[in-house]
Amino acid sequence: KRGQRDQCIIISGESGAGKTESTKLILNFLAATSGQHSWIEQQIIQANPIMEAFGNAKTIRNDNSSRFGKYIDIHFTKSGIIEGAKIEQYLLEKSRIVGQAEDERNYHIFYRMLSGMSKEEKGRLQLTDASNYSYLIQGNCLTCPGMNDAAEFALIRDAMKILMFSEDEQWNIWE
Repeated sequence: KRGQRDQCIIISGESGAGKTESTKLILNFLAATSGQHSWIEQQIIQANPIMEAFGNAKTIRNDNSSRFGKYIDIHFTKSGIIEGAKIEQYLLEKSRIVGQAEDERNYHIFYRMLSGMSKEEKGRLQLTDASNYSYLIQGNCLTCPGMNDAAEFALIRDAMKILMFSEDEQWNIWE
């Protein structure tokens, strides 16, 4: 609100410097200081687990390393309440999909999906366990210390509900 002018925050740094965590803290701060806890604020915050699952991976330096850049444009009312947001992603590291270095993982979503889906759901998609896919085992690292892939998948599903993804839209993503 100060000065009624557009503001910009740039978060940059080396791998493992805390950019992803800083972004989460700033989004939570903006939501808390806007004075109201609205549905749109909840949606902005809940977009993060989905973006992280599809865009972050375990690397040698960082267990939750963003493999993409993002630009978040948050819109406020004149009184400082969040009224909308737009998130753009760019520079996704596509090479990670087909190869990982030793002790690295592919994108989190693959492990979370295979850990969090029921046997019936995996059967519907003709999927098995992560250990059966060469694109997921190249780094010899199927798990990540301190992460529970099944629990994280449940959070992703909850976030999709809050963001109003229909059941069909979710299945289209999993397929």
